[in-house]
Amino acid sequence: MIKISKEFQIGALVVATVAILFFGVNYLKGVNVFNPTNYYYAKFERVNGLLESSSVTVQGVKLGVVKSINYNFDDVTDGVIVELSVDDELRVPVGSMAVLTCGLLGGADVSLSLKQTYPGQFYKPGDTIPAILDEGPMTAVTEQVMPRIQAIIPQLDSLIYSLRMITEDNSIQKTLGNINRMTANLERTSVSLNNMMSKDVPVILGNVNTITSDFSKVSSNLSRIDFVATMNKVDATLANLKTITDKVNSGDGTVGLLLNDRSLYDNLNSTAGSANNLLVDLNANPRRYVHFSMFGKSDKKEKDKEKDKE
Repeated sequence: MIKISKEFQIGALVVATVAILFFGVNYLKGVNVFNPTNYYYAKFERVNGLLESSSVTVQGVKLGVVKSINYNFDDVTDGVIVELSVDDELRVPVGSMAVLTCGLLGGADVSLSLKQTYPGQFYKPGDTIPAILDEGPMTAVTEQVMPRIQAIIPQLDSLIYSLRMITEDNSIQKTLGNINRMTANLERTSVSLNNMMSKDVPVILGNVNTITSDFSKVSSNLSRIDFVATMNKVDATLANLKTITDKVNSGDGTVGLLLNDRSLYDNLNSTAGSANNLLVDLNANPRRYVHFSMFGKSDKKEKDKEKDKE
């Protein structure tokens, strides 16, 4: 039996730990250590959130990762050099571009825009691929929208201040209270209206239907009246009345003479005066005109007394 020393076991354990860390870190970075890769470089003016292990895609397919990002401390104008690790089966034609695209919510990735500008010519591993920066919609937001927002902010501040002054105004509070009371009154009115519509309106409609039927009956009765004959009779009556009136005014007949004869009026007036005098004398001396007694002798004595007086 082979005896393994403790030193060998410790060394093997360290190697295994390092290997696990190496494979684990590369796995977390998205690097497949068992897949052969080629390395290319791209130089960008700025990387805008690009990170190591960011994706390298071709037509939306992930074919590699960003291996490293290097800043040239000696020449600040040299830009940022990005090392790209891509599948060794990928052949990059000369004339292709490395495009750095910024995401809307942050982050960035690199996509290779393959163009066959020079047929049959390809970049070799280790070559620098021309690079461009596509800042995406965030640049438009930053360069176009943000200045407008900055211009609007003072106006918003004034608007907020005005709204605060309005909300703190006592008259507004009173108005809101009045509106609340008005709403409550409208609600009660609506309830009353609903009750009226459910109770009173059907009764009213029933009465209206009754009145309508009565009017219909009256209309049917009126339609049966011979208005022409009635009007003819009225015309004849008016003609007769006019004839009588003309005769009265002309003095013909008893009524005409009575109304127009002055002597008849005077005679009637004189007769009425005589009758009045007669009634006065009758009232003053009734014995001259009326003789009445329960017994005949007494009657005679009274007559004798009157003769003696005469």
